Amino acid sequence: MKAIRRNYGWVIVTLLASLPLIIVANMVEMNFTNGFSIDFVEVDGVSSLGMLYHVTGEFAIRWMTAVLTCTPFFILFGVNNLFVRQAMGIATAVWSLLHFIIFIWAEGLAETFTQVNYIAGFIAVLILIPLLMTSNRKSMNWLKSTWKKLQSFAYLAVFLSLLHVALLDKTWMIYAIVVGLGFLLRIPIIKNKIIAWRTKTR
Repeated sequence: MKAIRRNYGWVIVTLLASLPLIIVANMVEMNFTNGFSIDFVEVDGVSSLGMLYHVTGEFAIRWMTAVLTCTPFFILFGVNNLFVRQAMGIATAVWSLLHFIIFIWAEGLAETFTQVNYIAGFIAVLILIPLLMTSNRKSMNWLKSTWKKLQSFAYLAVFLSLLHVALLDKTWMIYAIVVGLGFLLRIPIIKNKIIAWRTKTR
């Protein structure tokens, strides 16, 4: 119980990241009639498979954007929780991998290399895999200063993901604005002034 209280932020993020899986599960049917197979439910006459990789991609970019708001949130309000950020990063990687797997299932691996936006998304997923594998305390202690350098590749993954979404002509602008404002707050002169003002008004 104490562990849950201490890591309540991690638990909340995990629950929020897991709940949409209920939506995903409702789009899939497991068939045990002739062995085992996975069937995709039809929605308005359209297979849910195509809908699934759009839904999973949407959640992946949302969690990625949420991760990038952690530092701006600290700058503005002085609240920082490494475990919450770690959980958000794991949620981002898991949803991204799920998105990629479903895309391959629907379109095939070869389709990944047919368009620039698909290639950008593919590279972003490749970057997220080692970040996911090292998102734990043992890796932090083992890699030490190298861990931060490795995690900095997340920014490249963000750029490629935004490029992926933008080229798909989706509602990418809102994510670009949030990410852009976050990076604006990270500029040292702006960051230092906000922190100084915040600490002075306490």
